[in-house]
Amino acid sequence: VSPTTSPAKQNGMVVEVAGPVVIQYKDKKNREKDKKMKNDCYCWICHHTGKMLCCEKCTRVFHIKCVPLNEEPDDDWICPCCAHQEQCTKLGDKSKCCRTNLARMLPFALDRMASSGTEAFQQPVTKEVAPNYSDFVHYPMDMQTLRDRARAGVWTCTQHFLDEARWILHNCIIFNGGKSRLTALARTVYNVCQHEMLEINLCPDCFLNACIADKDWFIKPCKKTHRLVWAKLRGFPYWPAKVLQKQMQQIDVRFFGQKERAWIHESNTLDISEEPPAGNRNKESGSNRVASEDEMNKYVENLKKVGRWPIDMSKVLETKGKVVEEREEEEEDNKSVASTDNANRKKKKDKAPVKEISKAPKLKISSNSLLKDERVNNAFKFEDAELKVSSTAKPDRVPQHSEKRKKYRL
Repeated sequence: VSPTTSPAKQNGMVVEVAGPVVIQYKDKKNREKDKKMKNDCYCWICHHTGKMLCCEKCTRVFHIKCVPLNEEPDDDWICPCCAHQEQCTKLGDKSKCCRTNLARMLPFALDRMASSGTEAFQQPVTKEVAPNYSDFVHYPMDMQTLRDRARAGVWTCTQHFLDEARWILHNCIIFNGGKSRLTALARTVYNVCQHEMLEINLCPDCFLNACIADKDWFIKPCKKTHRLVWAKLRGFPYWPAKVLQKQMQQIDVRFFGQKERAWIHESNTLDISEEPPAGNRNKESGSNRVASEDEMNKYVENLKKVGRWPIDMSKVLETKGKVVEEREEEEEDNKSVASTDNANRKKKKDKAPVKEISKAPKLKISSNSLLKDERVNNAFKFEDAELKVSSTAKPDRVPQHSEKRKKYRL
């Protein structure tokens, strides 16, 4: 069955009703086969049918090319979802998020997933809505089921929850088709779920404190001590911020004050200190800047109380001033070098020798050749490959206008 078309259009007779499509099977063989099958009929990756590779621990099936594998394994095979789940169970509480923390955080993620227009995925699909739903969907899933299991502490990691939430999208593509409006909504729900799981993996404490909406959530110390930096955006002075993650030379920071986030190049950040960088000391700072610095100082005090601030601030200040001074000296040197280069270029242009006509390469042109121009009152002749101007040049003839033309021009 193609994922772009619903299975109701390919199996059996379609009955037109207001709402979901209802199927009447010509025979009951297909219904009995679906009930006896232990695994799903559609690939977990491409959502198509065909020759499948079944997992020994779950109901998911895969094409060999979709996994990908070159050959079919001889022994029992475990899908990537189950393999990752086994690793999380071995780690237990040593993983980033244990079951108790996930049981508190996942309901907030489900609240953000349940946006307007997703009512079709809030509750389980009943036979009254779609009588033939169980004939095609092997493992039904909805947000209410996810919420109940989250409170019970079933999942050991965020990836396990994400794999379970993907059943909503997988089932919607199978039953409604890949181009359905409900499928587009299911994709948005899954994308929101991916984003929330990434936020939990970055810092579970920040995610939970932000969801609880406590006024002082940003200055509470986390289990993972964040690096503090002065970050600079274009058009703004250096601002205190927390580092959440780093990819290549880009740093994801969250600023003190407004709690806004931004990706900043590593060259535009400096290690934190008790005072703003020396380059901005003379500049006037607004009330937002002062409030953000006060909030940063409170966060540092809380870290010191817990014992997670081992850095000696005096050494940081010394290195801080040296780094800023070195950067300012480099900028001044670059400016002076650029100005000297521009001056030298201007001097070279002024002293550039003018090419004389006599030094030009000789032209192999006959002495009888003549170059004329109607806009010039001189005739140029080439004799013995030397350029001479003749004094016998005749002026251009002035055209005689008719009387009518003269009147018109006047």
